[in-house]
Amino acid sequence: MTHCRRLVYTFATTTLLSFALFSASGCAGALLMPFYLINGTDAPAVYKNEMKEIPKGSKIVVVCRSNLNLYGSSNPDADLAQSVTYVVSTEMKDKKKKNIQWIPYSEAEDQFDEEELNSLSFEKIGHKLKADYVIGVEIDSFEIHHSTQFYQGNAKVLVRMVRVRDGETIVRESMPNYVYPANPVPSSDYDEIEFQKIYTVRLARNIAKLFCPHDPHSEYATDADFARK
Repeated sequence: MTHCRRLVYTFATTTLLSFALFSASGCAGALLMPFYLINGTDAPAVYKNEMKEIPKGSKIVVVCRSNLNLYGSSNPDADLAQSVTYVVSTEMKDKKKKNIQWIPYSEAEDQFDEEELNSLSFEKIGHKLKADYVIGVEIDSFEIHHSTQFYQGNAKVLVRMVRVRDGETIVRESMPNYVYPANPVPSSDYDEIEFQKIYTVRLARNIAKLFCPHDPHSEYATDADFARK
């Protein structure tokens, strides 16, 4: 074996051994750091191909609705629609971000009353708002109380994207229950409205991964938002 080949062989062997040792000690992340710095941590949108097909200049509105008999500040519909709109519109790749116009949910509230938003088809709502696509979120369950003394969000939603011109559903995803945070937090530490808003934003981010790139590791430290006050 030549001196050059011996050096290459020694370097390769040392690298593999180091990786094995770091992995065994739970430190593989340190060796993978250069990979993340170069390639980033974002995973592509679940429906990236469908999003690529959206024509330039398209108008999209997000509409959330439920039949949970929740009223006033307890009703998550408006907050969730606004949060999904914000997260998706800001986290899309720059090129796609510039090509799409987002209709504020406030325009939907101005055009329709609560009963209409809950009963009309997404296609009809989109026509009235002159939208090209509607991201419709149907809330099947929504709860923020783990018990009388603890908060923990738990919701299940069906998400659809409807093309308004022909009423075709191009995205349909029945998402699994989203529980957050992983460990319940004392209700004495948070105002109920405050906790619901925090949970609603996290739920919106979970929905947004269908339509835009996302960090698949972001849920690993979900309790960090809820340090005791």
